Amino acid sequence: MNGGAALLCGMRILLPLLALSLIGCGQRPEWVTLEGKAQGSTFRIVYLDSLGRDLAQPVDSVFRVIDRSLSLWDSTSTVTAFNAAADSFATTDRHFQVMLALARQQWMATDGAFDPTVLPLVRAWGLGKEGRAAIDTAAVDSLMRCVGMPRIYIPDSWERTNELAPLIFRKSAPCVQFDPNGIAQGYTVDMLVLLLRQRGIERMMVEVGGEVRAVGLNERSEPWTIQIDKPVDGDAHVQQTVVPLRDRSLATSGNYRKFIEVDGKRYGHTIDPRTGRPAMNDLLSASVIADDCATADALGTALMVMGTADAKQWLITHPEVQGFLISDDGSGGYAIWVTPGWPEPAMK
Repeated sequence: MNGGAALLCGMRILLPLLALSLIGCGQRPEWVTLEGKAQGSTFRIVYLDSLGRDLAQPVDSVFRVIDRSLSLWDSTSTVTAFNAAADSFATTDRHFQVMLALARQQWMATDGAFDPTVLPLVRAWGLGKEGRAAIDTAAVDSLMRCVGMPRIYIPDSWERTNELAPLIFRKSAPCVQFDPNGIAQGYTVDMLVLLLRQRGIERMMVEVGGEVRAVGLNERSEPWTIQIDKPVDGDAHVQQTVVPLRDRSLATSGNYRKFIEVDGKRYGHTIDPRTGRPAMNDLLSASVIADDCATADALGTALMVMGTADAKQWLITHPEVQGFLISDDGSGGYAIWVTPGWPEPAMK
């Protein structure tokens, strides 16, 4: 994925030291840690395995397969080919098929606040890999005809003639493009969890680019501990709160580390697909807990688009997910709001 889309900053894993010390003691470990760079960001995976297996190779294979499907940086990826297509596009790529279906689901759930067809606008505002672009209001307005999930016809799986046949997607115009970055890292986390579960692993923490999924308990037989950062400029990680996480996923989205500046005014990196312009509101950070990481990832982006008031209302009407919102209080400080179901201890 685009390195700039390690966009869900503001989260850090507080890993127990025991996991690391076991690996370095020269004995066959039960707790195994894998870490490195992937998808323009970093990853860290900690899991309990009585066999002490090093699953680095299959983990790397998952990253490679998903990149070949969903990376905007890969000129040979499925999503790149789809974006270049004039109208119809046929593919057997299961990850791409599932990603479009998940995107449509979240678009519907958020009334259009989450919309990965926003890519032409992202590039027009200079937020893509091409760098800064001149801001032309008329040009941005004209691009709105390219934006909207309904502009992609997404077939159902039953429309294929057999299991090996491709599904055919259709675009309403050649300019319609798909940007998976708002959901793909969460989806990658889910695929890595699936990989480990298929190997009989039942206790793990998987983090990619700040998106986290925790399964079971850590080596202290406690929930995994995740830090959410204060929304401060720069690369420093200043703790806002600590969240215990078990059998759920957590993603945080924020505009405070990534922005563009036009005529002395800052614009956040989150584009509102409903207006075609950066989402200008007082919401600085939105953290979401959901069952799967793809959902948490997408909803974090959607809440940032909505702004504080609408994000609160959306969360109140969707108790199946929990939210932690940090807003500008108008006086140089922060206003914190959490859903009733947010796990304790949420505040420090």
